[in-house]
Amino acid sequence: MTTLETTQTGLTASQAAATLQRVGPNTLGTSRQTSDLRLLARQFLSPIIIILVVATVLAWVLGDPVDSIIILVIILLSGLLGFFQERGAGRAIAALLAVVEITVRVLRDGTAQDVPMTGVVPGDVAQLSAGDLVPGDSLVLASNGLQLDESALTGETFPVEKIPGTSPANSALNARTNMVFLGTHVASGSGTVLVVGTGASTEIGRVSARLETAPPKTGFEKGLTSFGLLLTRIMLVLVVVIFVVNLILGRQIIDSVLFSLALAVGLTPQLLPTIVSISLAQGARAIAKKRVIVRRLDSIEDFGSMSVLCSDKTGTMTQGMVVLDSAIGLDGKPSASVGRLAYLDASLQVGLKNAIDDAIIAGVKCDVSGVVKLGEIPYDFNRRRLSVLAQDGAGAPTLISKGALDAVLEVCTTARQSDGSVVPLAKVNDAVQKHFLDLSNGGYRVLGVATRELAGAKTCVLGDEAQMTLVGFVTFADPAKSDVAQTLADLAANGISVRMLTGDNRLVAAHIANQVGLEAKTVLTGTDIDALDDAHLASSAAGVSVFAELNPIQKERIVRALRASGQVVGYLGDGINDSPALHAADVGISVDSAVAVAKEAAAIVLLDKDLAVLLDGMKQGRRTFANTMKYIFMTTSASFGNVLSMAIAAVLLPFLPLLASQILLINLLTDLPATFIATDSVDEAQLRRPQHWNVKLIRNYMIVFGALSSIFDLTTFAVLEWGFHAGESEFQSAWFLGSILTEVSVLFILRTRRPFFRSRPSKWIVLTSILVAVIALAILYTPLSKPLDLEPVSLPLLGIVVLITLVYLTANELTKRVFWKPDQRTP
Repeated sequence: MTTLETTQTGLTASQAAATLQRVGPNTLGTSRQTSDLRLLARQFLSPIIIILVVATVLAWVLGDPVDSIIILVIILLSGLLGFFQERGAGRAIAALLAVVEITVRVLRDGTAQDVPMTGVVPGDVAQLSAGDLVPGDSLVLASNGLQLDESALTGETFPVEKIPGTSPANSALNARTNMVFLGTHVASGSGTVLVVGTGASTEIGRVSARLETAPPKTGFEKGLTSFGLLLTRIMLVLVVVIFVVNLILGRQIIDSVLFSLALAVGLTPQLLPTIVSISLAQGARAIAKKRVIVRRLDSIEDFGSMSVLCSDKTGTMTQGMVVLDSAIGLDGKPSASVGRLAYLDASLQVGLKNAIDDAIIAGVKCDVSGVVKLGEIPYDFNRRRLSVLAQDGAGAPTLISKGALDAVLEVCTTARQSDGSVVPLAKVNDAVQKHFLDLSNGGYRVLGVATRELAGAKTCVLGDEAQMTLVGFVTFADPAKSDVAQTLADLAANGISVRMLTGDNRLVAAHIANQVGLEAKTVLTGTDIDALDDAHLASSAAGVSVFAELNPIQKERIVRALRASGQVVGYLGDGINDSPALHAADVGISVDSAVAVAKEAAAIVLLDKDLAVLLDGMKQGRRTFANTMKYIFMTTSASFGNVLSMAIAAVLLPFLPLLASQILLINLLTDLPATFIATDSVDEAQLRRPQHWNVKLIRNYMIVFGALSSIFDLTTFAVLEWGFHAGESEFQSAWFLGSILTEVSVLFILRTRRPFFRSRPSKWIVLTSILVAVIALAILYTPLSKPLDLEPVSLPLLGIVVLITLVYLTANELTKRVFWKPDQRTP
């Protein structure tokens, strides 16, 4: 403590602030936030942009400064547009994340207070309890049944007990019982620790291989990668062909290079990263209004494409208010002694705070002033029991065990009847099972209570849970929510199958399932799941809606099995036992009141534990995905059509159909309305089913609508060449205007799969589209045209361009109705 300049009461606020300034935030260098400078630089680091800038500078050196400056200015404006939009989106998300920030309880200025995980520094004294994340490598100062799950760091499956003391300096990590480490979490118990290392100065921070490993790609990221590869292949072929053709025709090399590169820029949706960021941020803000916070933006699209939702029943399907119903003896009658034993077990344990024990403490009133706790065997999800050793007055030390009935029966050999006599368990086993079945079928959760006298014992160990005497049951009620059946029906109507995954016994699970409308004829238990290999589990799980008597590993296996069958799986959980499944799911969902380890594992956090809220959030996820796809569909088809047209025109014309600066300006102006695509409405039909990336569909869309665009481009080309005998400047000016008008106006046709007049576009798309059209006309009819080698277009030619645009829009509307299947649009 002397080295860290701290005390048993922790640091002062000023010491903590100074230390944070010196050592930096408690992160592993993987912060989601990006500096403004890095974000700005990222806008210009595309290989195509870099090559274009180099070629433009070379053209300047070779004597074409005006065109070069124009091209560079357009590239700069395009980059700045992306930078400001993306920065705004990032700041909005940072504000939302602050709502569900992970905090740690530390001692500052002698008092306990919650601080952000990133603000913990060496010298902090932290208080830990079950479910908490360890804030840094730390020495254990005090321990009360403190057990750590270190699987993320050491691979050790079972929790490790931590106690104050010393360990040899060269001890292996799993042998350092006096230390806890960043990247682990408290499985049970509580303790006080002194933080000695944070961020990169921790054991997990030194595992460089782990830090360099990228997280698994989401479904949306995989789709973007496939889409990028498709565009790259098309772009390389077209650009090389166009460049070679221009060289064969004897045109200047620099002009040919700039023209080819400008076409490459036009074909690639440069603003796609910005559009994705804006759409995700807009979606996150909209979802937040439904009290759903997105912790990882790239999960929004997967949220919208989710086809299976796995959830516990407590608090989502039930009211979430566990109430003690009764404490009864083996004869089924109320028993004050059973209630007292259950109360002692619940009130004396410190390993795992839970709703069951809270319900017992609230529901039983008794005097325990003469009781002394001697030891505890904390609850774990494999034993499914919790035991405490207590001495009640002058009586012998007694081990009291409470847990799942079958788990308690495993360690019992005898049973105490209502008259006080003790008999072999086998004699009353049938009656015990009957009580259990009757109560479970009534929807009650049933725990067994057992005791064993340990004369002279000063503490207890795991082996003491043997040869115990069953004394009775405690039962709990948590009725189903009145509206959950309708919510589950609404989820099913929107293409989402709900599966119940619970640790409760199969009878209670089936009872609740029947009340809320889930199919419960077949219930898979943890024992059933352990008997299946992964392949058979995947086929079996596909047709089952209710899974019961599960431990954390079994929940994780079910999630992986459903994913293996092709489903996009979401998992909703808030406990320590949910953490593995949350990690395994495509979309991990937790609640704000969850333990820290569950909240940290989740991509989505609900401020209310309500499935109806979740449905609203999923619809917004689908809306975000649909709007992102609008940009991809429309931009790639229009760009492909324009590039194909200019490739043909470049062969037939004695001059380039458009100059590089003109192509880039078209690209910049027509992308402006797209930056507001996230604000657009979405057809109801697209919100009724999960949506997925379909690169084949994008390719087909690009070919069909790109070819249609090329037909009208070539029509414009024929009119200009043979109807108006347009020269180079007039030709380029008319094509410049026509390209902008068609690309901006067709947005209103293709943004919906319905007839365009039945879907209202966003006001921002309307306003920016009008602005772009006005700018295009202003460029032609003002002195701005001269630096761009453009000229005013005659009124007859302007009328022809407008007419061709109107016919083009009509053709797109008719083609759209054929392309989209009837079930993909609404009337």
